[in-house]
Amino acid sequence: MLPDSYACDSIRQPPRNGFFMITGFNTDVPYKGEVYHVQTEDKGKDNPMVESLIYKGGEILGARRTAYSKFLKNGYDEKIVIKFMEEQHRRVMEEIKRGRFDKDGGLLSDNTGVGDQSLDQVILNYLAANKKDDKT
Repeated sequence: MLPDSYACDSIRQPPRNGFFMITGFNTDVPYKGEVYHVQTEDKGKDNPMVESLIYKGGEILGARRTAYSKFLKNGYDEKIVIKFMEEQHRRVMEEIKRGRFDKDGGLLSDNTGVGDQSLDQVILNYLAANKKDDKT
């Protein structure tokens, strides 16, 4: 579960066609006199991905997107998805507290070029770039 010390709001929308929709978590995280906002949501069964957006002053500073289809080998399980969302939300909040999103040396100054891509996407981009190099 998420720490009680954070202002957190977990919302489930009313059922549509008999199914509840998990809408996610919203948390304000104070750090060095600033308030960062973390919003984490599930993109749904058709797009099995958890997305966390990090805001400061209404501006998106970063995002983390993690596909979770490989964790649902026995079918969709809302409890597993919610736990996955909670873990990612907690990790992003911890990164804020460690200064990862500071303009003085955090994610904003990250020059790796991978940003919020999944490991799979980084590997695919690397392979595609090397394949192009092999043809020249």
